[in-house]
Amino acid sequence: MKKARMFRLGFTVLLVFGLTTVCSAGTTRWKMATSWPQGTILEAAAEQFADSVTAMSGGRLTVKTYAAGVLMGALEVMDGVQSGSIDMAHSSPAYQMGKLKASPLFGYIPFGMNVIPYLTWFYEDEGKDLYQELYAQYNLGYATVCGILPSENLAWSNKPIRSMDDFKGLKFRTSGYWGEILTEAGAAVVMLPAGEIYEALQRNVLDAGEFSIPSMDKDLAFHETAKYLLVPGIHQPSTLLDVTINKRSWEKLPDDLKAIVKEAAQATTLRVLTHCINEDIKALAFFKEKGIQIEYLDPAIQKALQVKATALLDKKAADDPFFAKVLASQRKFRTGYNQYTDMMTPAVK
Repeated sequence: MKKARMFRLGFTVLLVFGLTTVCSAGTTRWKMATSWPQGTILEAAAEQFADSVTAMSGGRLTVKTYAAGVLMGALEVMDGVQSGSIDMAHSSPAYQMGKLKASPLFGYIPFGMNVIPYLTWFYEDEGKDLYQELYAQYNLGYATVCGILPSENLAWSNKPIRSMDDFKGLKFRTSGYWGEILTEAGAAVVMLPAGEIYEALQRNVLDAGEFSIPSMDKDLAFHETAKYLLVPGIHQPSTLLDVTINKRSWEKLPDDLKAIVKEAAQATTLRVLTHCINEDIKALAFFKEKGIQIEYLDPAIQKALQVKATALLDKKAADDPFFAKVLASQRKFRTGYNQYTDMMTPAVK
């Protein structure tokens, strides 16, 4: 797609140089499967990372990317890394919720941290070490963040949502912890894949639903099927993507190539963030032009839902020591970060 090609354009010249180098020197070739459909921003992010590694290594390490469903299913990539059928995967730690109870804390949680404090906690505080601890049972070679998405849309709806009572009986497409919270609030939660949301809203099978950030929702044309767009994305203020690498593949790399993989992942994270924010600005303007009624969720409702989210996280922490450890680390960092922003953020935008 055009968006994916534009996203990778800055690496074309370097990539050509890297591939030229491959012809005259030995290379290590890796296979990387992703959890993302071809043509999406997420798959473009994985391909950008792969292109960066190839270019930065001068072709000594090349990474071939395979979209979800080509080599294996979207939720099977971690198994592929463990078995060695692929060298690495690009996915999200939240996809491991069934096996790793604390993984949503490294992916996305309701009322979690926004992108800047999240990345600061990860790179500069305890996040990076806790991340390795999360994946310890998989005996991987390496795992790190490789992309982060800004806040999602909260809901596309054909009914206004302006009170807690409006959630009662609402047929709402979502998943994960947010689904548990909305169920407690009285909604009838339905889980549907992205490709079925449009028709479900159109046929009133759903009253409301959420999927992703504004630019991705624009690509899925939800504005054609819903009258209201509810923001902000309190259910998913940020979303971490990651790469996980097979232990044997990682250990075979010399130190300089390991450093390149690490730096390429961090650089990709920044570029994904800035790209998505820029595209989301344009998408929200587009929705307004199309006559979509964009509404900001009443802060009183946000507070009521936050109380439910806090209680849910506390309950899960009580059942899992590592979950509790990560949650405590995030809350401690967030307290300091909030004090910092209260003092350092201008009152005038």
